[in-house]
Amino acid sequence: MDTLSTIPRMPDVGWLGSFGPRTAQRLAFQRKLAQQSAPLVRGRVLHLPVYFPCTPEAAHDVLVTHAKSFEKSPGFRVILHDLAGQGLFTSEGTLWRTQRKMMSPLFQPAPIHRFADIMRAVAERSAESLRDGQSIDVAHETTRIAMSIVGKALFDVDTFDEADALGGALTTALSWVNRNLASPALVAHVLAMDATGALATRAPEALRPFFERANDKVQSPFMLPGVRDPELLSAVALVNERMQRMIDERRKQGLTRADLMTLLLTAKDPEGVSDRMSDKQVRDEAITLFVAGHETTATALAWSMYLLARDPEALAKATAEADALGDGAVSPWDAHKLAYCTRVFREAMRLYPPLMMLPRRSLEPVEVGSHKLPAKSLVFVSIYAQHYREDAYPDPERFDPDRWLPEREAERHRSSYLPFSAGPRFCIGMHFAMMEGPIVLATLLRRWRFEIDRDRVIEPDDFATLRPRGGVPAVVRARR
Repeated sequence: MDTLSTIPRMPDVGWLGSFGPRTAQRLAFQRKLAQQSAPLVRGRVLHLPVYFPCTPEAAHDVLVTHAKSFEKSPGFRVILHDLAGQGLFTSEGTLWRTQRKMMSPLFQPAPIHRFADIMRAVAERSAESLRDGQSIDVAHETTRIAMSIVGKALFDVDTFDEADALGGALTTALSWVNRNLASPALVAHVLAMDATGALATRAPEALRPFFERANDKVQSPFMLPGVRDPELLSAVALVNERMQRMIDERRKQGLTRADLMTLLLTAKDPEGVSDRMSDKQVRDEAITLFVAGHETTATALAWSMYLLARDPEALAKATAEADALGDGAVSPWDAHKLAYCTRVFREAMRLYPPLMMLPRRSLEPVEVGSHKLPAKSLVFVSIYAQHYREDAYPDPERFDPDRWLPEREAERHRSSYLPFSAGPRFCIGMHFAMMEGPIVLATLLRRWRFEIDRDRVIEPDDFATLRPRGGVPAVVRARR
């Protein structure tokens, strides 16, 4: 087994180390990762060593083979504490396993098919609201659509008319998250978590209560810049108020609705180990699903429309597929008829993965790419780098939906494509998103042509998700 000293070292991007302050720097660094032949390379965050799996096999070691030997980066738990609490995205250990068992049956392919009509209806409502010659931001419109779908399908609420208010609140909260993700303050906060946690178990018995209280305190991001900013507090309060209102309504109605919020409130541990979720846990899961369920899909849809507008041949194929459905409803039984739109959506998530990095920390010594990493090693799996490896995707910069023909996909390692992560912590909403994306694309393309300047290159902006910087300006043209 190779020693740590033999792991190749990546040049620093800036004084912080491997994470530059600008999106262009972070993307350039990850493209260099994509060019590495070594399974594992080393970088740093301030004085801390960090490791990057470069090959699909090494990424698979972290996310799948040795998944039990890793936890999500504690920094993620801190920075999302006030917004997402202990939802599936941030929780660990017994809590995460229990919540995952409770919620997984709700997100299997068969149960989510019932949401197809809602996806189509919301997309058609958006299409009805557009006007010939209207100038729009496609990214703003896809956010309204995705937010409305997740609101209606999962929580039986109509958020279409209040999408701007909710979207603004979430943008404010995620902007703060983005500013602090690679900050020295977050590194210091995680070090304080580790120190107080160790002292809570090792200090003399008389002092342990003090350190336990201190450790509880540092679970929240009180040390991070801007955490008490009135705009941020107001944004989080708005999101909380919406979620609590839904919980209260369902309790008043006797938990009789068939939506996900009611199912969360009535869910039981299949193994009977724990009681039903508290209102706080339901709130955390609901916000996690609401944020993740619209932000990532909206971003992928916006990039899909941008890429189609720059490729007339692909646009013609996607439009022809949408037209072949006729004027009837796009239902789950039509999924096989949306094969090309599905490939477009998947290719958009390859080129612009909504999440670029999956941060992990080892719980024990673990082998990754023939190297034995010590406990508490920080490991960052770059989704973006995996998606730009030339050995997996020849000419990786090129938009090519046919990369996702079954015979071509079968040639690649399964961990070379990670928009939904992999292993036990793969995204619970994957099937939902993969049904929603093609249905929305087809529904819009049947009615409208979105004229986007082919000569204008829209750069990605690393904003919690990889959003198009400045949106996707377009002029809407009626097709029929």
